[in-house]
Amino acid sequence: MLERPNIGEIWIVTIPVVFKNEENELAISLQKRPCLILDDGRGLIVEEDNRNFHVFKLTTQKDPYKRKEIKDWKKIGLRKKSYVRIEMPIKIEESQFERKVAELPIEQLKEMYTELYNILNIKVLEKIVNGEEITN
Repeated sequence: MLERPNIGEIWIVTIPVVFKNEENELAISLQKRPCLILDDGRGLIVEEDNRNFHVFKLTTQKDPYKRKEIKDWKKIGLRKKSYVRIEMPIKIEESQFERKVAELPIEQLKEMYTELYNILNIKVLEKIVNGEEITN
């Protein structure tokens, strides 16, 4: 790999996908997907880990559930209107990166981090760690 992927960049990444085949058995296929880099191993999402990255997958499918539209998608270098799938980041290795396709402006990247922070419900996690009772 010539250049190391950086936070805020969008890269094509090879991702294993588990599915059930015709015989109803689990199988794995490899997909090439655009992904937004959230953490390059420095410990922004989880503990520091120089071997792994955390990314959000991109999709062209609009869905109000935990998807954030990329503004000015043509201007930043994407071929189609795209949305970031905020559900949860996935962990990948550097060898899974194929090529850089775009870079997200810092303001949009901040929006993605804010969405992730809201999903994680940090207050409940703190209660669990501190042994406090969790109420609805």
